[in-house]
Amino acid sequence: MAVILGLCLALGWGWGMAPAVAQIVNPFSPGTGTLPPAGVVRIGLLEVTVVSLDGSSLFDIASPAVFNRNEAGAEVPVEVRARQIETNLNQVVNRVLERVGADETISSASLNVVIETMGEQPVLFAVGAGLVEPRVLLTVTATDAQFSGASQVDLAADWQEILRDALRSAVDSRLPAARQRQIRYTLWILLASVLLSLALASIWRVLGWRKNALEQKQTAQGSPPLPPGDDSCRQQLQQVFRHQITLVQRLQVVAFLRWLMFWGIAFVWVTGIAMVLYIFPQTRGYARGLFYIPTLLLVTWFLTGLLNRLANLAIERVAQAWGKNELGDLDDIQRKSMRLSTITGAVKGLKTIVIYSLATLLVLQFLRIAPASLLAFGAVAALAISFAAQSLVKDLVNGFLILLEDQYAIGDLVTTGTTTGIVENLNLRITQIRGEDGRLVTLPNSLIAQVENLSRTWSRANLKIDVAYGTNVDEALWVLNETAHAMASDPEWQNAILNPVEMLGVEGMSHAGLTLLIWIRTRPLKQFLVAREFRRRLRIAFERAGIAIGVPQLTFSEPSDGLTANGNGAASPLIESGAAEPR
Repeated sequence: MAVILGLCLALGWGWGMAPAVAQIVNPFSPGTGTLPPAGVVRIGLLEVTVVSLDGSSLFDIASPAVFNRNEAGAEVPVEVRARQIETNLNQVVNRVLERVGADETISSASLNVVIETMGEQPVLFAVGAGLVEPRVLLTVTATDAQFSGASQVDLAADWQEILRDALRSAVDSRLPAARQRQIRYTLWILLASVLLSLALASIWRVLGWRKNALEQKQTAQGSPPLPPGDDSCRQQLQQVFRHQITLVQRLQVVAFLRWLMFWGIAFVWVTGIAMVLYIFPQTRGYARGLFYIPTLLLVTWFLTGLLNRLANLAIERVAQAWGKNELGDLDDIQRKSMRLSTITGAVKGLKTIVIYSLATLLVLQFLRIAPASLLAFGAVAALAISFAAQSLVKDLVNGFLILLEDQYAIGDLVTTGTTTGIVENLNLRITQIRGEDGRLVTLPNSLIAQVENLSRTWSRANLKIDVAYGTNVDEALWVLNETAHAMASDPEWQNAILNPVEMLGVEGMSHAGLTLLIWIRTRPLKQFLVAREFRRRLRIAFERAGIAIGVPQLTFSEPSDGLTANGNGAASPLIESGAAEPR
């Protein structure tokens, strides 16, 4: 109920009031030069504004348009005329209150408005209620009649009734009895605001506990061990994937409800303060004027955030529908999960920018920002975009192609230029890569011309082992082959290894010995773990087989024609390097 009242008050509705659009204080429209000020509407050769009393709009008045207020001359702008009428009304109210306070027999019911014709124009006067003489309120002009579409006499009769009721109500609302009622209403409103705030805060706290519980559950079940076997592994991964999506959706719902509770508390207090200000006639204008723009911004912010979060839920629903497709093998499922997180993140970022940009433009249009200001802002924006658009468009196009072609995704190990690391963030404009030393490198997508993806579909452990030159080659290759197959048969490692011996042979010969090569195909990003464990097992296997690791050798030999004399006349041996037979 408080939220609905706040929306009604923001739009200037309720309590029999007319919309308060004409009373918006527009800080961007000073009303100088040829532009009308805030609250003044120019219709052809006429300018129209509203006359108010105690924050309530009474009627519209019109005057000939003043196209240059800096040189108005004898012309009276319509806003100046409206402020003079409001001053006359407030003076009458204050004068009547003085008479009522001095004489209790005088009441507001004796206050009346009469019409007198002066200079062939009807003039409205306030009389009675202890007024010593009639007080001039306003003159109904031909321009007013032209705008309203009625004769001056008929329009004066309508305004007579409106002004009489408004003046009596203004006087009654300032009497001591009315002031007591206003104080009681204020206390009730504040009490209701406090109780509603406590209720919403309690719900917000309970939802916070639920959010923490779901986050702990998500962390605990984030990386469950996978059972052996391709079929069971694939089924387990599918089950974990669906469960993680369910947890993410539940977290989003809880976060969305907590967000609603926060905004509910904000709306309760904004509405409560506005209602309190509206109760007192002296502050009623602030309730509709001062709180109009803040309430408009709060409502816009709330609706924009609501639309943004609903769009997030819709994107997650689409991602869940995509993730439930069980076609494909284990690698396809793993790759699909990486693509889902990458594409949904990029789409969410683009969607947020679009939604908030449109909301900003709508607020500027609703506040009726001066066209000159919009044109100036547009010119500056166009100038800035003209310099930045070229690289920005390249970033967006290249980012779109990266996502479309699935060149890499969040979680991939990539190398681009001199940068190697895990992709932590990817959107349409930038790619962020976390290096092995912890540095986060941010690259515009337009600079990424060549990418080496080290974790796409599968990875490979490329191992080169040096053995002594005199080692039995066939025996050493047999040890490598047996060690690789034994590791692939280990239940702890069989899910990480796709092919234990993809390549095996002698890669080279040098003074350090023989270089043996073995390739082991692994799951994505498992090549480093597999390589480390394989080296440990191979060291033990070589020790059991008596195979020595190749090391550079030094050979001492003497020349056949004798010793070479040194500077002291002594002989020194000739030192040669090379591979020697192991002892």
